[in-house]
Amino acid sequence: MYLKILEDLASINYKGVITYSRYNEPLADKIILKRIQQARDMVPEAILYTHTNGDYLDRDYLGELKAAGLNTLRVQAYLGNNEKFADEKIKTRLIRQIEKLDYPYQFTIEEPNVRYMAALDFPGMEVTFDARNFDEIGVDRGQTIKLHKKYERTSPCLIVYKHMYIDHDGSVVPCCNIRSDEPSHKNYVIDKVSEDKSIFEIYANSALADWRKDLLTYGKKKKPCDTCAYETLPNTAELQEGVAHIAKLCGFS
Repeated sequence: MYLKILEDLASINYKGVITYSRYNEPLADKIILKRIQQARDMVPEAILYTHTNGDYLDRDYLGELKAAGLNTLRVQAYLGNNEKFADEKIKTRLIRQIEKLDYPYQFTIEEPNVRYMAALDFPGMEVTFDARNFDEIGVDRGQTIKLHKKYERTSPCLIVYKHMYIDHDGSVVPCCNIRSDEPSHKNYVIDKVSEDKSIFEIYANSALADWRKDLLTYGKKKKPCDTCAYETLPNTAELQEGVAHIAKLCGFS
């Protein structure tokens, strides 16, 4: 199935991004090195990207990822499941992750109680470290997580236009905040990749078109998007004009 997806992308000389991250730890199994190499061989101009919690990452593994063809690595720094975000504690955790790789680095974002980011000086591959306060800038993951801040979405969402999300069994969902293995999200699974169905057919199917049409307006959204704060757009005349243009191109207006 993975090779079928790469074959589809190769057929259009795909130059976009392939991301290896869907609620798992991509570096836990070194088969990812083979998968990255396969993608690099079949879609040589694609940008290959992954997230990691850093648990399995060391200096040697970093070199192997680069040699396989990975372009970008984002290392996430977390505290314990029941720990609240604390600036000094999370910075200590982040710096510890960086220093075990033994490369120079510099902080690029230092926003107390919100976010810290640092960039590693690692020629040939972009490596960043990210620590976020999800109480402040997190989303409710399709209403599966309770946040202390209530949010009502009125912004359009372009995620369903820009991205395609495929789970380990080929299930396709409209957004990164939706999981095919989550019982409450069962009805949001769009389709499934198979030998006789290309990713282009799935991307253009009527179910995804309905999601796009519903999300390309300013105003209240349907569940589960009605409480989602992910990649919101300000309500400006310029953006309203752009959204209207997209709607016209898609035949929604």
